[in-house]
Amino acid sequence: MKIELVPYHLQNRAEAEEIYSIIQKYYQKSPWPPTVEKIMAGGVKYYRAFHEKQQIGISGIAFKTPTLAETVKTTIFDEFQGKSLGKVLSNEIEQECKRLGIKKVMTTIYHFNHAMISIKLKQGYTIEGYHPDHEAPGYHEYSLGKIII
Repeated sequence: MKIELVPYHLQNRAEAEEIYSIIQKYYQKSPWPPTVEKIMAGGVKYYRAFHEKQQIGISGIAFKTPTLAETVKTTIFDEFQGKSLGKVLSNEIEQECKRLGIKKVMTTIYHFNHAMISIKLKQGYTIEGYHPDHEAPGYHEYSLGKIII
């Protein structure tokens, strides 16, 4: 199974608004959704994820240092869930990090997102921390990381 990553053009307001609307839909429980302006300001490289010529989700890479990146807002659209595409997208965004020269990938995942926690652990990530009430009361997160040299 193959997923193609196509970068968004964040200078294009319509594309930033598309990312914003996807995040609003799939991260309703997040107390910290980015604004359209924050998305357009950069700092995160967002990608559309395509499988068999259909957009099946999105993901992003936030560069922390020249060799450390955090994957963010990885989302599989509702109609494509349950088909192992989350696993494939997680792997593809990791490979994109590697192509970009990143040596370590990290991510934070809400404590209730058992599916993505399981995917990451099976892909060799280790839990590096637990952050109770991280973004707001009741929003606990796990930090996971993986060396990808």
